[in-house]
Amino acid sequence: MIAQDRHDPRSWWAAVGAAALAGLALRILAAQGGLWTDEAWSVIYAHEARDPVGVFLRINHDNNHHLYSLWLQAIGMSAPPWLARLPAIVAGTVSIPLAALVRRSTRAGIVAAVLFAVSPVLVTYGSEARGYSLMLAAALFMLLLVTAALSSGWKAWTPWRIALCAVLGTLSHMTMAAPVALLASWVYLDRRTSLGPGEAMRAAVRLMGPAVGATAAVFASVFAAAAVSPTGMRLGGYLPFDWAGYGLALDDLAGWTLGVSAIVPWIGPALLAAAAAVIAVRPPAWLGSRGRLYAILILAVPLGVGLFHPGNAAFARYYLSSALGLLLLASEWIGRGLGERRALRGVSAAALATIVLVSLWHDSDLIQTKRGHPEETVQIMALNAPRGARVAVDRQGFEGMLKLAARRAGYDLDIVSGCAPARFVVAGQSRFTRAPELLVHCGVPMRALGSGDGTPLSGDHWILYGAEGLQSAGPPVSGPAPGALKSRRFSRAGVAQG
Repeated sequence: MIAQDRHDPRSWWAAVGAAALAGLALRILAAQGGLWTDEAWSVIYAHEARDPVGVFLRINHDNNHHLYSLWLQAIGMSAPPWLARLPAIVAGTVSIPLAALVRRSTRAGIVAAVLFAVSPVLVTYGSEARGYSLMLAAALFMLLLVTAALSSGWKAWTPWRIALCAVLGTLSHMTMAAPVALLASWVYLDRRTSLGPGEAMRAAVRLMGPAVGATAAVFASVFAAAAVSPTGMRLGGYLPFDWAGYGLALDDLAGWTLGVSAIVPWIGPALLAAAAAVIAVRPPAWLGSRGRLYAILILAVPLGVGLFHPGNAAFARYYLSSALGLLLLASEWIGRGLGERRALRGVSAAALATIVLVSLWHDSDLIQTKRGHPEETVQIMALNAPRGARVAVDRQGFEGMLKLAARRAGYDLDIVSGCAPARFVVAGQSRFTRAPELLVHCGVPMRALGSGDGTPLSGDHWILYGAEGLQSAGPPVSGPAPGALKSRRFSRAGVAQG
């Protein structure tokens, strides 16, 4: 599957292996710190499911990434965070050589290995105890099988290997449906030019039909289990569509994939979308039909979301198929440029260096923030109230994070609701504005004791308040003057009310 040229295959594999080791190191460094909100709830749901059958029949929650839940259940709630994140680390590292194999030239393969090793979006999900990294690895392996089948033909069992990738990817995270559907569409378009519409459709069905059917079967089984359960399908949260959040999510994705971001959120994604659209209409001859494949991966999901306005469009993680397309296209483009005349070679080398440096800068941010170091909430509470405490939260999502951190620390923590007496309050804060340093909760003055910040893709922005007189254990938090503060009462649903 390696392109035949004058390069030594052993040198090629050595370069790819070095990139994989660097990517492994980044993912291990990024996997430090406690489990944040979504990871913590995944652990709790896996524990409450009791057994592997329960993972498939009892959880019925969008935060249940089935294969990953089996792992979390097997290692138990007391396992260290790095062990909970181990499958993601392994899958993220395996994705690096897989990406190197999905290319048209040897140079492009090495560039792909480098970009997939350092890309912040892949380092983020390759160091998080959730199913995204496993899904991406399955999608890359499926892409490798499909492109190889179209270039050199396929055997009778090839479609079933593709279907197996689809099943494993969908059971890792259900957004695998996007790569499956987009690859099936591309197979049809690739065959249509040479075979005509009818024969192209039959070829697409033969190659991708089992994968599409298997993906649909997984979806049907998941929703059937939810339909017969007392709770139905539960959602961790739902944000109605809005253009500002949609644009910000795409900007986060562009910035944390290739470093293409700007002060105005729409500029980076718009430039990338325009380039992908041109390639979709007129793929360069040197890129062949791969150009249309990468353009489809980049454009399809964002365009579909923009047209149909589903909820939760403000989360960049739902556009990961776009990240795959961006990284593969950039790898092909830079790899080709590195083999051209001196001027173009210099431009390509500069582009590669810029992407790598910006990516490492984002990676360092991820490593330093430790997803908001959520375990410090309990550490600060234990410092001020060693025998245990009651705490209120302003969003229900924080409960899982606190329960898991308290369990690991052996700390007696009671989470209360409403205006029940509480010595501490854990509140969320915006990534753009800081929460106030002082707070009046149900008539009790409280002061900020510590805070944590996640990244745009992962982690929580939290602030811990304690009753006046407690020791501050964190940096000062800027906010409005004390006279400008309002008393806030926290409802049972976890929503702060004025």
